[in-house]
Amino acid sequence: MELKHYMDQHERIWEELNIIKALCKKRDIEQDAAEVALHINSLAGKLKIHLSSEDQYLYPSFLQSNDSKLVTMAVEYQKEMGNLLDVFTEFKEGFNTKFKILADKDRFYSEADKIVRTIEMRMQKEENGLYRLVK
Repeated sequence: MELKHYMDQHERIWEELNIIKALCKKRDIEQDAAEVALHINSLAGKLKIHLSSEDQYLYPSFLQSNDSKLVTMAVEYQKEMGNLLDVFTEFKEGFNTKFKILADKDRFYSEADKIVRTIEMRMQKEENGLYRLVK
């Protein structure tokens, strides 16, 4: 199975996450809120395409594998992280504009940290677990 496409998508998602983290780390949200919102929206599009593709094509192929370890891991990952798009969509809807971010800065920082860590964890698990079994 060719995973290059998924790894390329991960790379683009990592780029957005790193930009969002760097902007949040500056703690100058008054100045950076519009740019943060832009990258949240950009991440949303990339994440939606990536997760939809994984759910429609990649994970079903893993589940049909003859490799029981791969099947078990795929089932485990789906149970553990299957709602990531819903969780991210809720975050995005709450903070996809400068004004929404500035309206509740403390909550934004807290939620941004949580969602970034969740996405990073999923990609790390896939890259170091599932994807390595397939390569």
